[in-house]
Amino acid sequence: MKARLVGSNIISHLLVLLCGIFFLAGCQQGGAVGGDFLSRATLQESSGDARLSVFLRLKEPEGPNLWMKISNLEVGSYNTWFPLRTAREEIQRQDVRSNGQILAGRGGVPAGRYQSIRFTVEKAALDRDGEKIFLSVDNPVVEINFPSELNLAKEDSTSLFLTWDAAGSMQGTAILSPRMTITLQSIPLVTDLAYVSCPELDTIYIVRTDVNMVCGSIGISGKPTTIIANLAKNRLFVLAPKASAVKILELTSNRLIDQIRIPLSIKSTYMTVSSDGKWAYLLDEMGNNLVRLNLQTGTVDGQIRVGSRPKYMLYIEEQNLLAISCAYAQKVYFLDATSLTIVNTVDTGGTPDGLLVRDNYLYVAESSSNSVSVFELPGGRNKSRFNVGIKPRRLVFGNSHIYISNYGAGNVSLLRPGQLNVSRGIQVGGMPFEMDVSLTRQWLYVGDESKGGISVIDLSSNKVAGWIELGAAPDTFVVVN
Repeated sequence: MKARLVGSNIISHLLVLLCGIFFLAGCQQGGAVGGDFLSRATLQESSGDARLSVFLRLKEPEGPNLWMKISNLEVGSYNTWFPLRTAREEIQRQDVRSNGQILAGRGGVPAGRYQSIRFTVEKAALDRDGEKIFLSVDNPVVEINFPSELNLAKEDSTSLFLTWDAAGSMQGTAILSPRMTITLQSIPLVTDLAYVSCPELDTIYIVRTDVNMVCGSIGISGKPTTIIANLAKNRLFVLAPKASAVKILELTSNRLIDQIRIPLSIKSTYMTVSSDGKWAYLLDEMGNNLVRLNLQTGTVDGQIRVGSRPKYMLYIEEQNLLAISCAYAQKVYFLDATSLTIVNTVDTGGTPDGLLVRDNYLYVAESSSNSVSVFELPGGRNKSRFNVGIKPRRLVFGNSHIYISNYGAGNVSLLRPGQLNVSRGIQVGGMPFEMDVSLTRQWLYVGDESKGGISVIDLSSNKVAGWIELGAAPDTFVVVN
């Protein structure tokens, strides 16, 4: 056993050296809250590896503003150590306090059992008004045992949570002895949770919306993109295009309970699911097809060629219609969800992308014309078109406003239904894309592909209130209220 573990350790080190890709990108988070330093730590791992993400929190919000430079982040399995990538070399208590939680590191490790984590404190200082007063470090190698053994299977993705006692780490006035504890992920029942897919990591992160912190992660092979939550059916539907499958998880346990294979001839790029959980509707952008998949029998139940480059789809339950935006055709098609026949078409003035139906009006984000068009329903008569930010992509409704993510402008536009102009914009920076709303908590979540995380906007003030750091590009963000 020991020889096999040592061999695995050597292989793991070689894989890290040859295949690891580590991005550190400083960026300024818009709004009052958010770190001014954010990493994009992405490890290209070999097939079958398990993944570990390590997040850091504070035990108490108050305390000395300590600074540490760390290295050699590793997890231990029976005294054999496997390296992880540090998300940042420098950790400052004030940054952790501002965000509530930061990503400390992540990486791929062999499947197996793990008992501990360790890292090295290279330097430490007390930051006073921007001036560093360097401290002596007592026992620079910090090793922390897990509260219980962690068993990782192939394709698992799990999270660990370090809690830093900053005040307790100071020994007198000149010595730092880092005090940290660690907990394994413990995901609460389906309440005040959100799920965010990160395709490049084969991972879905789970966020607690009451505190806006990651509380766990799930490994989903196949580059998971679109996720649909159905609380009534206790299901989470995940499109995994690389695996050509729709994967179905049980919300209360976050266990994979089924996966439906998609024919290899269909290259699925987007998905929606009927409210009864019986049908998945898949867009094949390159093949210009819409496919209906029977989730009970696992068979393709219908297929139709629609437009040119279908990009986005909205299921309008009240009318049993599918609205599909087609980029090259510059049209939105309405299809009967049962017969899969086209019942209406509207022409857009630019490349249509995200769609929203509100009060018998269809709102269309037109990315190429930097505008949003409004059409009356039914019928599709064009009511208005107004300018928003650069390259609008998605629309959501919350707290009497329509919010529009402007992918090319780094901001979110606000529109009141019925008005013909944008009232204001919220600067979030980066490349805002997918969004969702927590109605119970009155948060708007905005995924940022370039900065690798989620901006949190307070709907009562329409100001940025937080930042959820993932260190990887989020795809879909879904709130389960």
